[in-house]
Amino acid sequence: MRLAPAAISLGRATEKNLAFNRRFFLKDGSVAWNPRKLDPNIVEPAGPVDPEVLVLAVNDPKGKPLATLVNFALHPDTVGGSRISADYPGVMAGLVGAWRGGESVTLFANGACGNINHRDVNWEAPQKGPGEATRIGTILAASVFKAARELKPASGDQLRVAREVVKLPLPAITPEQVQKATAIMQEVISGEKKPAFLDQVDAFKVVDVEGRKGAPWEVEVQVITLGNEVAVVSLPGEIFVELGLDIKKLSPFKHTFIAELANGSIGYIPTKRAYGQGAYEVVSARCAAGSGEILVEAAARLLQKLKAAK
Repeated sequence: MRLAPAAISLGRATEKNLAFNRRFFLKDGSVAWNPRKLDPNIVEPAGPVDPEVLVLAVNDPKGKPLATLVNFALHPDTVGGSRISADYPGVMAGLVGAWRGGESVTLFANGACGNINHRDVNWEAPQKGPGEATRIGTILAASVFKAARELKPASGDQLRVAREVVKLPLPAITPEQVQKATAIMQEVISGEKKPAFLDQVDAFKVVDVEGRKGAPWEVEVQVITLGNEVAVVSLPGEIFVELGLDIKKLSPFKHTFIAELANGSIGYIPTKRAYGQGAYEVVSARCAAGSGEILVEAAARLLQKLKAAK
């Protein structure tokens, strides 16, 4: 532990060219997940993005940089397979750390990005691998540098923390679905046949949910606030961006950071609207429709509670 006096500054920037909603309405009325690039059947994205880049800078009383927290809603999904990589957050952290200097630490909190990734379907260029991670991380770092000009001291210094454990219902599973899922998993394990991707996704979800024997997911929603302006909301799972945007709208704190995949993960958490549209995230979801809205309500309660605390 290296406890010492510190000063906090806050800033934000907008980055509209990195994150894209990966769900799209097609001409036949369906919703597709990550359709091929330049697909003429694409009508429009099925949801928004969150272009906000939030920055929290920590310095010692003499102005020496100690740490930087960056928050942005985008899947780290450019380097995969069997490789281990810090992806674009690692590139961004290296550049921001070089700018801040010394022993300063750069932290990254992934925002609500369950249905958000870096893939621009209107750009034919390939977007995979370390090179793409470098491109995205460099642009995100530039947004942090832009926010640096707007950094302003945070008001207040009282640290408050609140948490709530909520129960999320399971999706309905029929005996027929369990039987089908078991057969598909046996095919996958044996290697004799390769079922369709979404059939595999659904099978693993069904078996996982059936194994809970009706027990709802008990998950933690946590809120940390600092002073009068800063709140960090941590949520389990991969949260749809609409839910994160709703929390920000409901938050009484000027700078509200969203950290998904925090305190555990239960997979994708779509909006209630998305459940009627299907596609990958919905097929794989281990919780029932309305679960995301339950998390939003819990986060809003905790934010209001801490704002009212004296």
